[in-house]
Amino acid sequence: MLEKLTVKQEKFCDLYVEMGNASEAYRQAYSCDSMKPETINERSSRLLKEYKISTRIKQLQDNLRRKSDITKERILEELSAILNSRITDYLSFKNGRIKFKNFSDLSETQVKAIESIKKGKYGIELKLHGKSWTIERICKMLGYDMPEKREISGEISQLTIFELPDNGRNKNK
Repeated sequence: MLEKLTVKQEKFCDLYVEMGNASEAYRQAYSCDSMKPETINERSSRLLKEYKISTRIKQLQDNLRRKSDITKERILEELSAILNSRITDYLSFKNGRIKFKNFSDLSETQVKAIESIKKGKYGIELKLHGKSWTIERICKMLGYDMPEKREISGEISQLTIFELPDNGRNKNK
């Protein structure tokens, strides 16, 4: 059974889940007017490491996740739309001229890749979401950027131990 949180600890957890910033959550949950920023950072970090706090934060995040219906699969689907987009999905190039394709003809997947459309100084500007960030995020979610674990097994037939000279490092002996 999880140990009961104090009112301030519960408020810290709620604010942390809402803002994602431990120091700011600590400032709002506790009276910190006379504290240095370094002290707030250190205390909020220490609080996050407490088992009952981290467990409560995970519970709150899980509740939000269930309510929002956002799954890892859905996030990957959105990221894949960005990754698979091509500028030629939105523009055509003829006789040295650039022409926007009819946006009502775009698929839902193609629309997901658009970050913004605005009227700029020289005409309409279309900005797609960045692919570099998208690739990094997908790799992180799928664990592709995790260090590989390799087990090496076998017998050691001969082990040689060399004793290094002291060179004056152990003067206290």
